Amino acid sequence: MARRQLDPDGLIDASSIGYSHGIVADGTLYMSGQVGWDESFELAGEDVTAQTRQAFENVETLLEDVDRSLADVTKVTAHVVDLHANRDAFFEVWNDVFSEPPFPCLTLLGPQQLAQDGLLVELEVEVPIDE
Repeated sequence: MARRQLDPDGLIDASSIGYSHGIVADGTLYMSGQVGWDESFELAGEDVTAQTRQAFENVETLLEDVDRSLADVTKVTAHVVDLHANRDAFFEVWNDVFSEPPFPCLTLLGPQQLAQDGLLVELEVEVPIDE
């Protein structure tokens, strides 16, 4: 199986910490979890709204690298810390990003914490790619 690694400009250097932002394999783009960091490892804010917006901007950067857009997203797995308190803030951004059908599939999980202190949202995305 051929695999193509994606590490576009505008995101942190994922290879420096041992992973890839995205892999295209068997006609699908698989993304590592995108969080509310900008390319300098700075958090977009300390709230779910700001971090969700930044995470989706990071997703868009990856999608642009394969000539796709958010309209092509088929599946999102979202990890939102303290989900019961932050659900409405997450969906405020979600509804801005995905405002018209067909909406992507969504699995929404509420972990106690993410990989780094301060991170509140992480998005994993799958997109079909015809290469």
